[in-house]
Amino acid sequence: MKLSKTISLTLLSLTLGCYLHAQDIQSLAGTWQFSLDPADQGMKENWQDRSFDKTIALPGTTDEAQYGEKTSGSDFGILTRAYKYYGPAWYSREIEIPSEWNGKRIRMELERVLWESRVFVDGKEVSVQDALSTPHYHDLGYLSPGKHRLTIRINNDLIYNIGDKGHVYTEYTQSIWNGAVGRLQLKAIEPVHFSNPQVFTKVSPCSLQLMDILMNTSSKKVDAHITWQLTERGSGTVVFTETTEQPLRKGANVLNFKVSMPQGIKLWNDVTPHLYQLKVTIRDKKKIYDTREIEFGFREVTTSKSKILINGKPVFLRGNLDCVHFPLTGYPSCKVEDWEKIFRIYKDYGLNHVRFHSWCPPEAAFIAADRIGIYIQAETIWIDWWMSVEQKERKEMDTKGHPQGLGKNPSADRYVQQELTRMIDAYGNHPSFIMQCIGNELGNSDFEVMESWMKPLKEKDSRRLYATSTARKIMPLDQYMVTHYIDGLGGTRGLRGGASTAWDFEDVYSCSDIPILSHEIGQWPVYPKWEEIKKYTGVLKARNFEEFREQARKNRIEEQNEEFVAASGALNQIMYKYEIESFLRTPSCAGIQLLSMQDYQGQGEALIGWLDVFYDSKGITTPKQFRAHHDTTVPLLRMPKYVWENNVPFTAEMQLAHYGTEDLQERLYWKIKDEDSNLVASGKTASRRWPVGTSELGGKINCDISSISAAQKLTVEVGLQGRPIVNRWNIWVYPSAKSSGKPVVAEDMYVTDRMDAECLKRLEKGEKVLLQASALGTEETCDKISFYPLYWSLTFFPGQGKNTIGMIVRDKHPLFAQFPTDSHSDWQWQSVYKDARAFYINDYPESYKPIAQPVDDFHRNNKLASIFELKVGKGKLLVCGFDLKDEKNPAARQLKNSILHYMSSDDFDPSYEKDIASLLKMLTYVEPLKSTVTGEFSNALLYIDC
Repeated sequence: MKLSKTISLTLLSLTLGCYLHAQDIQSLAGTWQFSLDPADQGMKENWQDRSFDKTIALPGTTDEAQYGEKTSGSDFGILTRAYKYYGPAWYSREIEIPSEWNGKRIRMELERVLWESRVFVDGKEVSVQDALSTPHYHDLGYLSPGKHRLTIRINNDLIYNIGDKGHVYTEYTQSIWNGAVGRLQLKAIEPVHFSNPQVFTKVSPCSLQLMDILMNTSSKKVDAHITWQLTERGSGTVVFTETTEQPLRKGANVLNFKVSMPQGIKLWNDVTPHLYQLKVTIRDKKKIYDTREIEFGFREVTTSKSKILINGKPVFLRGNLDCVHFPLTGYPSCKVEDWEKIFRIYKDYGLNHVRFHSWCPPEAAFIAADRIGIYIQAETIWIDWWMSVEQKERKEMDTKGHPQGLGKNPSADRYVQQELTRMIDAYGNHPSFIMQCIGNELGNSDFEVMESWMKPLKEKDSRRLYATSTARKIMPLDQYMVTHYIDGLGGTRGLRGGASTAWDFEDVYSCSDIPILSHEIGQWPVYPKWEEIKKYTGVLKARNFEEFREQARKNRIEEQNEEFVAASGALNQIMYKYEIESFLRTPSCAGIQLLSMQDYQGQGEALIGWLDVFYDSKGITTPKQFRAHHDTTVPLLRMPKYVWENNVPFTAEMQLAHYGTEDLQERLYWKIKDEDSNLVASGKTASRRWPVGTSELGGKINCDISSISAAQKLTVEVGLQGRPIVNRWNIWVYPSAKSSGKPVVAEDMYVTDRMDAECLKRLEKGEKVLLQASALGTEETCDKISFYPLYWSLTFFPGQGKNTIGMIVRDKHPLFAQFPTDSHSDWQWQSVYKDARAFYINDYPESYKPIAQPVDDFHRNNKLASIFELKVGKGKLLVCGFDLKDEKNPAARQLKNSILHYMSSDDFDPSYEKDIASLLKMLTYVEPLKSTVTGEFSNALLYIDC
């Protein structure tokens, strides 16, 4: 094989603080002497010279060892640490330096520390480190063979004023722990060694470049042999081997090795994450000085206006937020197998991307992402305007230190700049690391200053894309942006289309000059599973969940837990599908970031995932179901509505979003089926080419549905012929107003919207009464409800005007014989929610089940009823909190017809009796205030007569 290479070695000066890596390793895992230092007296009193009477296991934390304040009760809006400690803690042990290490510098690695580690050897301070995102490397110098006392002071206080709301340092999720986790070890560094080898690749033509500083700290020049071997990971196939002879002068020598690759190199991407291992060795004729094995992939990331390109091909990033969810330990795992498990779940659900929100994970996450095929965005911080001021009314939002924005915060400014560089140096070789920005929603920061920090990073390392902030503002340097809004263009997410799929965001995304990803979509809560409480066996306790469960028990709904989870979970998935497809229908959208697949355990318990914080399924969807609308290739359907009348043809337009690795030449087909899977209608398009990286229209559907005489739920299926790629949508077809006619109201039946004297008279006579109650009730007896669930968390975002997260529907109840429904709310319910009410029935027995029962948010846990029936004296009462009066609304008309049909039958025979006095209180009518202002001021928001 012919190699094209350039090796240049140049004398440079470099401080010993840059020394990285060595071969000889001694683990420091085990038992350490230990003492808390809550009064911070250790430095003044020279505790580095002391022995401590307590012990602790490292790797580990004070929480795991049960040191600190033992807590009781629950913290508001978050999981509660069983033991809390803030401040310095001292760790000490004896180490023994082997004779073979004589004359070698000793470096200690602490893989992850929160926050500052200060190291002493034999009572002498030798090093201080304060990284949160990367390992702490402490240069211990030259230690004589034999025993030495090693002491570490770890302080988890706020070292730099970044606040305590970003996930790198927070109680929202991971906890503010004290300790050291991951690798704890000593390394003996040979006089001749690598510093930090960095691999750069090109894919067209395919080449490899290795850059590093080779250190020679001996007293003389070394005639070194550098051996390079590239092998394919997995197969072990050797791609090339090369040895070069190079003299290494005393000090620092620049290494710049370039080699063109042979034919057949396999590229890395999310679909085919091919990896290679580069083994590089420095030796002379007598000994091996240093060996490094670097696992990497041949990958390039670039952009083309609205698209992110991997190896020249457009990708759609199907992302999820990771906010440090490790409730058993309270800190992120440093084990590759743990991250592989998480990322395999990502792949199961069609994801190919993760955004580490305001933090950066340990290297194990990058290794796992490399191997499984996940694109990573890593960050450092979160500071926004609301954190900089005291939150007197909401202590849970009051931020420690009240940090000012970056560019105005010298303490945080220094830290962030150093951290960004450390992240690149530590994780830059990983092909999964394709995006880096400073942090989340840096709204009160100086964007010009921050942009100046990113410029040298971009120039230093072109292996990824850079952005200044996630959301808030786009800067000229930014190569991509994750945001919910673009100044001058508009929103990049939201519920634009109502009960329709014939809409997108192309008018916004297409006007951007850089790729735009939609920011934190989803955030639809799911009711908690009480059985999850028993999983919290580690340092974080779900005492808040226990309180919510007790509240549910008090209001007689605890035993309905499975129904509540299923109904709220079904709506959660309906909304995720609705949102995700809107971005796939947007040709210029570069991707999405879900918030999120898994629950978020802080900020008022935002239980917005279809998985819990342990990444266990809640049973509300399956990977196959989810991938139907969230995968590399997804059929789409643009239809103006979900509810149809049978006198109007069903019309829609098909679309295909295709982000696979190769173009397709296929037909689209469509089918409409009834609930028994009988075929109602079908069709297909001509075969055509579907280019990679596109979302294109693919043919229209126009289907006569006049033969459907009774109300039906149908399923529209669109797929690629001959491939297992299919997507489905529910639609509902009702008889038209003309064909259905006006409902027949029996003589013994009375329809009213008031619980008035006439209504009571009818009930006393033993008649049946339908009470249309959408305008009845007071704040004490009812709540206005919405089809759409509340956002994120009821307590973190109060005042939304929504308190419910779905609805349980007794779908087998005869009331719904002419209004097809599942056991949860779906799009056919959306239009009847206008001005809808749910009534509080907390005093009703546990066995009483409303026919339609909205799911109250778990922070309130009221037992609610929107359609329910009662025996009232001799009469029978059916209460409906939905608006049934609009005859032009097909769903309202059909629901009313179905209710009246049920009430006309012998099936309408309620058994639970309620007294009239309590019903009058619940179902009272409050006259709306009427304006006395006339003339030109009649529409004024405020009128003062003076």
